[in-house]
Amino acid sequence: MTNGMQVLPTWQDTFGHPTGSTLGFFGASNAIGGVIPFIFLGWIGDVLGRRVPTAIGSIIIIAGALVEFFATSLNMYIGGKIVLGIGSSLIQMGAPVLVTELSHPKERVQVTTFYNTSIVLGYVIGAWATYGCFKIEGEWSWRLPTLIQVVPSAYQLALIFFCPESPRWLIANGKADKARDILVKYHGECDPNSELVNFEFAEIQQVIEDEKLQNITWKAFFSSVPNLKRIALCFATAVFSQSSGNLLVSNYLTQILKDTGIENDSDITLINGMVTIWQYLIALTVTALIDRFKRRTFFLVGSGGTLVVFVVWTIAAQQYLERDSLAAGRLVLACIFLFQAFYTCAWTNLIVTYPLEIVTYQMRAKTWAFVLLTIQVASIFGGYVNPIGLENIGWKFYIYYCVWVAFVFVIVFFFFVETSGPTLEELAYLFEGESAKQQIVQKIQEVKEEQVREHLEEKNV
Repeated sequence: MTNGMQVLPTWQDTFGHPTGSTLGFFGASNAIGGVIPFIFLGWIGDVLGRRVPTAIGSIIIIAGALVEFFATSLNMYIGGKIVLGIGSSLIQMGAPVLVTELSHPKERVQVTTFYNTSIVLGYVIGAWATYGCFKIEGEWSWRLPTLIQVVPSAYQLALIFFCPESPRWLIANGKADKARDILVKYHGECDPNSELVNFEFAEIQQVIEDEKLQNITWKAFFSSVPNLKRIALCFATAVFSQSSGNLLVSNYLTQILKDTGIENDSDITLINGMVTIWQYLIALTVTALIDRFKRRTFFLVGSGGTLVVFVVWTIAAQQYLERDSLAAGRLVLACIFLFQAFYTCAWTNLIVTYPLEIVTYQMRAKTWAFVLLTIQVASIFGGYVNPIGLENIGWKFYIYYCVWVAFVFVIVFFFFVETSGPTLEELAYLFEGESAKQQIVQKIQEVKEEQVREHLEEKNV
């Protein structure tokens, strides 16, 4: 919607045709709001669970959308976007963690990967809402799509408490019986003697007990080598997801298209909508294929493809702007679609799945809060700098992305670990070593022996 608003003549007239740093602040304002609740995010997730932050965030987003709807100045509209960012951070704190911890082990990867396609669906709705309202006369051409932002959050708020709470959070907070009931209902097909449920329940209890003994405070969070490895990977994933060119396309496509000879506002809104649908289709494809390929495969293909596309994009932009080559301008348009395909392959889906896989339960809320902060800070930087760079140095600004994405590819190739296969608890041994794996195996064996004893006792009775 940030892209779409910039095309609407009535929005531009109402808010004074922002450019340069003002446009950059407008583009970054949502992320600025996302930083504000950071200090409370880990605490909220650990104390209030996963559903409450999601509900609070939905209410705040509705309030922010209404501020935008009634805006009479650019500052007021930006204020609404900042409020939206606050609510969005709270939802992103609760919802993806809940999805990850509630998912059936066999379906966890598909579910968590599918979760983040919802953000692309939001792009689709925002882009086509602005396209559909483009020909409406007066301020309703921008006020109506702004108001549409209320609908998804109202839907989420209405249904969130029909969703069960995270079994891992319940066990960690002394509600083991309730957690087991949820596991039996959703993972054991209502069979209280399900071996899968017994295995999961014992495994979760063991891991949480061990982590409680470690007492992971913010100080301990950064003090152990395994935790630092996890944090480094989460930090890299968050930064790379917001600095590999996505903010160019998602926030400033209007400026890019006008720099390649596409001046018609209706055409720009149509292309904006087509790009979002294309990205959504790619995101769904990645979700369908996520279990057929390794995580590293998606990261490497995505970042490598993005690098190649940016090199071609840079050359084509130079040819159009300096030699007025119409073919080069159309090649830039093709590069935008190719970029979205490769970027989505690497980052759109896995930005949730990968960080939440590599951290332990006690770290999960704090780590995810840290990931969200990193995403928002990187978004602020990119959102503010991109329009200034495009305005001041034109096509040369793309050279920076060529160099940076090459660096991203190198880091992914040498340092990103593979996480496909094990359960959330079993992934601990990727960082903790063989001893962590043996503890899990020992606990599982104890549970099996206990089940055998209970079975024999029941048979004797």
